[in-house]
Amino acid sequence: MELRKRQFIWTIKSRMVRQSAKALRELSEKEDLFDEASIDKKSKIYQKTAEDFEMARKMGCSVVTYLDDLYPEKLRNISQPPPVLFVWGNPTLLSNTVFAGIVGARKCDDYAIRVSENFAMEIGQTGAGIVSGGALGVDAASHRGALRAKAPTVAVLGSGIDIAYPPENHGLFSAIVKEGGSVISEFSFGEPANGNNFPRRNRIIAALSDVLIVTRAGKRSGSLITASQAMDMNKTVYAVPGNIDQKLSQGTNELIRDGAVPLLNAIDVIDELISINPDFFVREEEAGRTIYEDERYIEEPEKKNVSVQGLSEYEAEIVNIIESGADTQNLIEERISFDPSRLTALIQMMEIKGIIKKGRGNKYAIK
Repeated sequence: MELRKRQFIWTIKSRMVRQSAKALRELSEKEDLFDEASIDKKSKIYQKTAEDFEMARKMGCSVVTYLDDLYPEKLRNISQPPPVLFVWGNPTLLSNTVFAGIVGARKCDDYAIRVSENFAMEIGQTGAGIVSGGALGVDAASHRGALRAKAPTVAVLGSGIDIAYPPENHGLFSAIVKEGGSVISEFSFGEPANGNNFPRRNRIIAALSDVLIVTRAGKRSGSLITASQAMDMNKTVYAVPGNIDQKLSQGTNELIRDGAVPLLNAIDVIDELISINPDFFVREEEAGRTIYEDERYIEEPEKKNVSVQGLSEYEAEIVNIIESGADTQNLIEERISFDPSRLTALIQMMEIKGIIKKGRGNKYAIK
């Protein structure tokens, strides 16, 4: 039976059972699962599923079901896995990318926007992805930061994938897809964004995230639901500390009080992601998928030009600077030609790759 037909039958039958891991697992093990004779083609579920698959075809969206190889194990292992995901953009990201989730308030200050965007950019420069909820405020800033770093980013919607919510982010969603990311939803096409959908949407963000960052959250923010879900899934949750007299910091400060890790710089998150899946970052570098992809010749002081496989333009620049005697991060930053915000992530990756090492006095040397 062709894949699309199998997906269609699964979608119909999974919508007829309880949305739990146990129910979906039992359904998937039924011998007569793909027996079409048991399907009522006049039922509302059949008609709605047919409409969804037709809309997916027209929009060029992928359908990823619980049974498919592309379905992420991170979702399969939660208590309520979505039976079906509609994906506008690249569906492979969901199962083969290390993600940092970044969430926070829709209505927030410039500080929260700046911090969210910068964290997303610095983390994205390592090759990791950013997942968020596609909302205004912190979510949108996080997606923009990922786009600036040319990193994979996934927006999880609380509406049908054809409903741009909020409408102001339609251009952002298009940019995400254009740059190789994806916009995803478990909801049917045409499903409006309503309050009941967002806690369900949040569990997907929490599950896809290897770590979760909350940058701004009031006392009753939906981001706290995402943080709670992530903690229940044994994910590390980071929170950006804020002034104790600001309402938008009450939620994040209380998260820290209750066990979240206070986040002061992106390196802490990068270290955590590397410890979770070091092979991913090595693979990213070997595959040449970082934003600094290139092969350069390095002019060494006492040697002829040497070809260094996999060394980027900026890595070569850092190597030359260290060899000239500027061997601390502050000294290196004074001499680089590129944006200093990239330096920390670059140095981190160069240590992982074995290009440089840190010695006494936090001084770097070429390995």
